Amino acid sequence: MPLLDRDRWGAIVAFDAIGRRLSFVAAARDLDLSVSALSRRISQLEARLGTRLLQRTTRSVQLTDAGERYLDRCRALITEAEAMDAAAVGDAALPHGTLRVGLPNLYGQLRIAPLLPEFLARYPDLQLQVQLSDAYVDMVADRIDVAVRIGDLVQGEYIARRLTSNRRHICAAPDYLERHGAPATPRDITRHVCLHFSPLAEGRSWRLSRAGRSVEVAIRPVLSADNAELLRQAALAGRGLALLADFVVGDDLAAGHLRPVLSDWAPAESSVHVVYPAARYLPLRTRAFADFLIERLGTNEEHARP
Repeated sequence: MPLLDRDRWGAIVAFDAIGRRLSFVAAARDLDLSVSALSRRISQLEARLGTRLLQRTTRSVQLTDAGERYLDRCRALITEAEAMDAAAVGDAALPHGTLRVGLPNLYGQLRIAPLLPEFLARYPDLQLQVQLSDAYVDMVADRIDVAVRIGDLVQGEYIARRLTSNRRHICAAPDYLERHGAPATPRDITRHVCLHFSPLAEGRSWRLSRAGRSVEVAIRPVLSADNAELLRQAALAGRGLALLADFVVGDDLAAGHLRPVLSDWAPAESSVHVVYPAARYLPLRTRAFADFLIERLGTNEEHARP
């Protein structure tokens, strides 16, 4: 029997579809198969492997530990096959298929979402599945093809391409500053009510620098949240000082609804990157999305992370 005959390849594609959808009905629709035919393929696959890949009830489908491991290998094999096809036909091919994208919550809404209709119009054979979250996303475990990340990059086997800088501001509403005054030095922040973005890598402290000197100010926030828009609304309502990104409060600062404080002390600046797993053959759709974001948002600085 060939190493990978038609039946085995069909089982791999079927299991990948179920693993992504966690639904026999949805996966069967994607593959244009009947549910019974799809179920038969999976039963034959489990029998051949001698292990259960899925836990099935009348209401749900879940991967077993063996199923999780097998799905990772199936996805890698399918991605490699698709990329090999794209490499063979070169520029004559257009991106197609499903692209799973991970985006930071508010940055994704404010900066990336307005661009997606243009991207889909450019590549009409592509389908996007977008996940919005400010939590760290394990691209392999969550089966994300390409992601946008803000801040320090976690070591891993992926390619990172810089899009733009992520400037941040300490700011407050005018009425808050009228009541409490503006801090004159970083240490003055400790005497103010603070609104804190909890996913910050530095924890409950704000790191500032000026002329090569850096200070870290511990804060005791009256409000912590993992959603920057919630903190922006609290700042606009005069509830305290907030340290937020320019893409969140830039318009408010320009309109005078918020005012910057300690402008001569700059919060640590980070970068926005588009990242994707390193692979010998990169799927055309992944490259197309990364190139599109580079074209529309930033610079082209690519480097592999060890």
